[in-house]
Amino acid sequence: MINSVEEPGDDEADLELEAGLAERASMATNMAYMRAKKLSCTVVVSKGGYIVEERPDGSIKILGVSKRRKVIAGVPISIRGRID
Repeated sequence: MINSVEEPGDDEADLELEAGLAERASMATNMAYMRAKKLSCTVVVSKGGYIVEERPDGSIKILGVSKRRKVIAGVPISIRGRID
């Protein structure tokens, strides 16, 4: 017989792990952005409600409007893009 009784502190430990994952994901994203800029790559970011292409020469090109939508875990979303 398997006992699967959770300890009272398990929820707190799970929350700490999840917070750590979000922090590491944020740090990895920032490091990838900085590395791309250092290697003179073009990067695409969301700034001020717009999707913006940042070019190596410092110029920017607005690619579109950033639309915010609520995402629910486990529910598929459809992403449509416009290529000029």
